[in-house]
Amino acid sequence: MSSLSIKFIRSLVVFVGGMICLSSVTGCQMAQTVSTARLIQHQAMIDPAGLNETVVIEPVKVHISAPQRWEQLEPRKHSMYTETQWRSPSKMTGVGVAYVRLPLPIPAKTITWLAQKEYAKRADDGKVLGTWEDALGRPWFEAENSKYHIRGYIVSKGFEAWIIYCGYKTEQPPSASELGVAARSLETIVPTSYATEVPQKSMAVAN
Repeated sequence: MSSLSIKFIRSLVVFVGGMICLSSVTGCQMAQTVSTARLIQHQAMIDPAGLNETVVIEPVKVHISAPQRWEQLEPRKHSMYTETQWRSPSKMTGVGVAYVRLPLPIPAKTITWLAQKEYAKRADDGKVLGTWEDALGRPWFEAENSKYHIRGYIVSKGFEAWIIYCGYKTEQPPSASELGVAARSLETIVPTSYATEVPQKSMAVAN
């Protein structure tokens, strides 16, 4: 699954790149809507079953406990963002991170809102199924097209943003076990710029 819903993720990033025009609306504050302490605490509570130890993936600047025996694909560097993915042995399910450098410090909620509006207008074979905010303040999205179904969330800090997602090919029913481990892995992901604000030992996966 070398291009897990790549069309949707690229669409998100392209729209993020156009957000310079939103400066009159958002201002230039150093936006961070998710509490670092709460994010780290949440990460430490995740069931580590089926996950590797936490490691840093420098190209996308995150800590992650990736699913065991899943293949990590080579990072893909684009003009506006860098993306990497982990692919299940069946090649039907994946976890991914896209790291974006922003033209302005833009809140994650604004990124999600704009991406939802633009994708709904421009994606000829896809649709946004829903958006919501969790207890940590992370804005989530769920979308699908003729080939893929994905869900994920966006976090931002200053001039950086991360689109963190998992999903599966829709050509056959999804694997409950693969989706379960993908969802747990998704919740372990913490940007390195968040993690540096707390003692490193707090980044360990709970035993």
